[in-house]
Amino acid sequence: MKLKLVSKRQEILDVTTFIFEPQEKIKWIAGQYLHWVLHHEPTDDRGSDRWFTISSAPFEKEIHITTRFNKERSSSFKNKLFSLEIGKSIENSYLEGDFIVTDPNKKYIFLAGGIGITPFRSIIKQLDHDKLPINVDLLYANHDQNIVFKKELEEISKRNPNFKITYIFSPEHIDENKIKQIVSFQNKIIYVSGPELMVEDLIKMLKEIGIKEENIKGDWFPNYPKF
Repeated sequence: MKLKLVSKRQEILDVTTFIFEPQEKIKWIAGQYLHWVLHHEPTDDRGSDRWFTISSAPFEKEIHITTRFNKERSSSFKNKLFSLEIGKSIENSYLEGDFIVTDPNKKYIFLAGGIGITPFRSIIKQLDHDKLPINVDLLYANHDQNIVFKKELEEISKRNPNFKITYIFSPEHIDENKIKQIVSFQNKIIYVSGPELMVEDLIKMLKEIGIKEENIKGDWFPNYPKF
């Protein structure tokens, strides 16, 4: 399947959202991801394909991917993506992922690191659109105060008193003590999204303190620095 690039939106200095129009009908659940293929030459050792979480909510119809770009460190894939002209297409397949909310009546803790906010943006936007409960404590770690999706998430929080946002800036980070300062683990389902090492460490910690495996979900982003 192909998606046509219709616009780009700079979220913060080094983060851009790419907005694609599906060339055929596609149905996804908020929090899922797609396999993307962008053929280019020369190609570095990371290849010509990626797995990107869809940052848009299904009701928005268009497919969004939101990603960081550093001209000096980014891969050949990212360089090609950022130079892609409006109207050009990209191939994708393998819609997958169980990083989704199936019961909004339960209580959740969302732990996000940097660009790991993307699946949470999709989930929260869809719940708000559907006027479903948003029983969520979002702990959002970032290197600085340049927060992706800050305005729209805070607007949703104002409309939904059970949706609370806490920002955590470097050198502080999300760990057991920080979570306990902010929210109780009791009767909560915990979702973790961010750099791969961060997600692995937090899931390990959660299991060690007795959170049941079925109450933990992870969505990790390779090749990003740990928060």
